[in-house]
Amino acid sequence: MSMSLDDLVAALDELYDLDSAEPDAGMSRHVPRVYVEAGLDWRAFVDPLFAVRFNGLMRRGDPRVGQVFGACFPSAEVLDAWLGVAQRGDLLVTHHPIDVRNGSPEDGSWAEGFVPIAEARLDAIRDRGLSMYACHAPMDTSPTVGTAAAIVEAFGGTVVDHFWPYGNGGHAGFVADIAAISSDGLARQARRVFGVETVEVEGASRETVTRIAVVGGIGDLVEEMAAAERLGAHAYLTGELHVRIEGGYGRAKFGEVRDFAATTAMTLVGVSHAASEHLVIETQLARWFTDRHRIALTPIREPRWWR
Repeated sequence: MSMSLDDLVAALDELYDLDSAEPDAGMSRHVPRVYVEAGLDWRAFVDPLFAVRFNGLMRRGDPRVGQVFGACFPSAEVLDAWLGVAQRGDLLVTHHPIDVRNGSPEDGSWAEGFVPIAEARLDAIRDRGLSMYACHAPMDTSPTVGTAAAIVEAFGGTVVDHFWPYGNGGHAGFVADIAAISSDGLARQARRVFGVETVEVEGASRETVTRIAVVGGIGDLVEEMAAAERLGAHAYLTGELHVRIEGGYGRAKFGEVRDFAATTAMTLVGVSHAASEHLVIETQLARWFTDRHRIALTPIREPRWWR
């Protein structure tokens, strides 16, 4: 069984309201920059509309899609796994259009940040008629198939408020009430939910947490952490508490979060950028493909969540 690529793209565009969404503010900066720095012509690879929106169909392959795959990042590891099994015309849906390396608390490593897709992999995707679709800010803010929405769902929460204005009038941060749990219990549950061995825990340790603030990906803006606390959050759960991107900016941000953690009454929990935003792929987006199109989405996990 196969399906029209155009039909799938139209349905995804409708799900994330891309016809009315503004061009993605973050990806419209980072995508051109990393490819220019690498000396690669990114415009020759992407669909023309993607070069305007920086969301949606990124690479147009064959017109019929046999199988759909999903991942957070088009990292080297994810793409190699996909290319190892993909058949002509298959589609990969990702949250980010490019990879990002944020370092790891597991070994204290710092990393380079955003990374383009290497030329050899771009060539392989093009030559094999494969397609790629990426949705960044609209997926972060979606209340139904979104990075924060999937986290709230996984913790059995009820959304009561929002923070972190983002994208086209939405919010990347959701505040939710959950069943009472301790800070230690929340960290243990996070390990299970996200499938990670390491979670980064800072801030206060609380006997009872009944309200959490969640934001997928990079959550290291202390002004937004403070906003979540003012909304009554007992814990703040995100991908990256500390973005270990080498350089003066990254080092300064690391210090700001460390200082905030010393004074906040919230428990701060980080589960890795990739794991926090992959969750929606395996849950809400997979269900959407099954319910809407009777297509099983095959997720591709990162071999190392912290990197």
